[in-house]
Amino acid sequence: QFISLKADEYTVKKGDTLWSIANHFLKDPYYWPEIWYDNPQIRNPHKIYPGDKIGIMYIGGKARLGITMRPHMRYEALPPAVNAIPLDTLKPFLSYDQVMSENALNAAPYVLANRDDALASSLGDVLYARPELRGANDDYAIVGKGKALIDPVSGELLGYRAIYKGEAQITQRGDPTTLHITKSQREILNGDHLVPIVSEPFDHDVTPSIPAVPIDAVVIDIPDALTQVATYQVVIINAGSRNGLVVGDMLRISKPGRVVSDQYTKNEQELNKNAKPEGFELPKPPQVKLPDFPIGTAMVFRTYDRVSLALVVQTKRPIRIGDLAQTPTADLD
Repeated sequence: QFISLKADEYTVKKGDTLWSIANHFLKDPYYWPEIWYDNPQIRNPHKIYPGDKIGIMYIGGKARLGITMRPHMRYEALPPAVNAIPLDTLKPFLSYDQVMSENALNAAPYVLANRDDALASSLGDVLYARPELRGANDDYAIVGKGKALIDPVSGELLGYRAIYKGEAQITQRGDPTTLHITKSQREILNGDHLVPIVSEPFDHDVTPSIPAVPIDAVVIDIPDALTQVATYQVVIINAGSRNGLVVGDMLRISKPGRVVSDQYTKNEQELNKNAKPEGFELPKPPQVKLPDFPIGTAMVFRTYDRVSLALVVQTKRPIRIGDLAQTPTADLD
């Protein structure tokens, strides 16, 4: 579990996350919930602050990880605690819906037109939206309908990616509602949808944990990447709250084992199994599935009914669509 039981103490720095700290001590970050020790001599030992010293200690004869010293514990005002995840990186994934059902998309307000009757809109332009935008929210993300998310096992449609195009603020309510584009990342078209922006989207006190139920999911999309992702990038998996996932759940990412042809076997039973009974076709070598092997760890940070978004917190090689996301088990490294 530990990279080395002789590892030096680590002094927490501003900008650290749980996972940058975990990677200093642990072979795999998913061990964190099992290894962490809430030192009773430290106030709020479940929270980590810049300046804290983290080290290995022995509790009941077992090596554990915890805060060994908090030099600023005598002060009432503490600096902001270390987050489980890099919130600046994930803010776009947290502040508005990333995955929407077809019904939700159809029911969402849409861009009717822009003031200048142009084919597309961008930063600074004025938009008109229908139906009327009601409620207390003034800030909206503008999204386009992205790729369909299909369950690779059942073939079911799980929803659609909501592709971020920009943001707009209401300047005049009514039907249609008038908005001013405050951010623009992609071309904004008539028919694009508006979804409310959430100002405080993440629970800062989320505790990393092992899923309470067995999860056997697959990476079905990698937002804002062409073919692969690495550490501190996001994946979408085909399991959500319906499957028992909650924010903070840790998942092991694995490469599925390839199926290879065993051309070297002399086992007559295996060879004859694939031969036609008439005897007109030579025996075919058996197909053997190689074992799956772990390559990294991800933490779920947003759940929907049937899909979830997870942050890759550690990986040994690039993660691609089709890789497995499962409840961690015994170390297979």
